[in-house]
Amino acid sequence: MKSRKSTEIRKEEIVQAALGIVEQNGLGKLNIQAIAARVELVPSAIYRHFKGRDEIVAALIEHIDKRLKDNLKQVQAVEGNSIVKLKELFELHVSLLKEEAAMPSVLYFLLSSERNPELKASMLATIVSYVKDVKEMLLQGQEKGEISAEIDAMAAAMMFLGLVQPLTILGQVNKELLDNYPQKLWQIYQRSITR
Repeated sequence: MKSRKSTEIRKEEIVQAALGIVEQNGLGKLNIQAIAARVELVPSAIYRHFKGRDEIVAALIEHIDKRLKDNLKQVQAVEGNSIVKLKELFELHVSLLKEEAAMPSVLYFLLSSERNPELKASMLATIVSYVKDVKEMLLQGQEKGEISAEIDAMAAAMMFLGLVQPLTILGQVNKELLDNYPQKLWQIYQRSITR
C-alpha cells in the first residue's frame, strides 16, 4: 500500500509539474488535467490542494518570489564589496533561468495578459520587490564609494534586471548563449556602474 504524501510535498509536486508544463507548452496551455497526468493523480485529487488553475498560477508566482529572495539572501552572506555581491546575484539569476526555464514564460504571459489582474499585480509586486532590493545594494555600494555616485540607482537596478531578458529570449533559440554571454554582459554592466 502506498503511503500518503503530506500536503506540502504534494503541493510542491504540483508546482513542479506545472513549471514543467509551462516550460514545454507555455502558461496558456496549463490545465488541471495535464498537471494531474504529470503527477499521476486523478484531476479531482489536484483540487484537494488547489482550488483551480489560478491558485496554481499564484503558487508559481510564490515559487518565483521565493527563489529570487533565496538568491538575495545567499548574496548577503557573500564576502566582498557591492560589485562582488551584484556579480554573484547576476550569476545566481542566470543559473536560476537555466534551472527554471518556465519562469520567464510565467512572467511574460502574466504581464501581457489582462485575464487575471490579481495574478498580474502579484507578479508585478515580485518584480518590483526584486528591483528595489537590487537598488538598495547599489545605494549601499555608492555609500561605500564602490559604485559611481553619478549613476541613478533605480535605473541601474532596472538595467541589472534587463541584463537577463535577452539571455532569456534568445536562449530559447540557442541554449549556448546562456553559457557564452553572461560574463560579457556582466563586464559591460560593471563598467557602466563603476566609472
